[in-house]
Amino acid sequence: MRYKNLALILILVIALAGSAAAQKVIKKTVKKVITPQISPVQPPKTEVTPEVVPEVPPPPPPPTYEVQTLEEDKGLFGWGINSNVSGKLLYGSILAGIRGDIVFSDPLMIGEKIGLAEDAVEYRVGSGFSISDKLKTIPLYADAVVYLKEGSLFGTDGYIGTGLSYNLYGTGQQSGGLGGQFYVGILTNLGLEERAGINIGYASYNVGSNLSDSGIYISLSQPLKL
Repeated sequence: MRYKNLALILILVIALAGSAAAQKVIKKTVKKVITPQISPVQPPKTEVTPEVVPEVPPPPPPPTYEVQTLEEDKGLFGWGINSNVSGKLLYGSILAGIRGDIVFSDPLMIGEKIGLAEDAVEYRVGSGFSISDKLKTIPLYADAVVYLKEGSLFGTDGYIGTGLSYNLYGTGQQSGGLGGQFYVGILTNLGLEERAGINIGYASYNVGSNLSDSGIYISLSQPLKL
């Protein structure tokens, strides 16, 4: 009886020990199954395609300009001298004449000082030939001309002039004799580069001490570059 009880106790102890061991195995298995070791997940490989930059054409070269230097107008004969040619008809004794002048600009710029343009004043020195039923003369002329403001002479571009004339050679082979002229004119376009002037004024001529002629005259003058 005593041995049976010991055997029964021994069997129970072995059974309990085996049950505990089985539970440990089950826990380990469950633990291994339930909590597996997680390895780090590698991110998916993505292929990076290079950004396609559109080709920009190079900027065009800067434009080149041909600088054309204008040659100074040397005039008809290449001298570059400003001149003036005029024809005159004097009423009274019907005196007719022609005249050519060299034109000089005003170095003192008097025009600017009196409220006009810098080149408003010019000087003319010249000669010509005049003939009437009273005398013949080759005079030396010296005039001063003042150009007025645009449109100031009854809506036209005008000028006034005055000067002296000296007889170089005239009727009876005489020299000497002083005369003069005063005139008012307007500028008009006759189709040439420079505008012409139409003058009306008063002039007197003296040859020696005994011959003279005077009266109201009209003339046409055209600037030219020689």
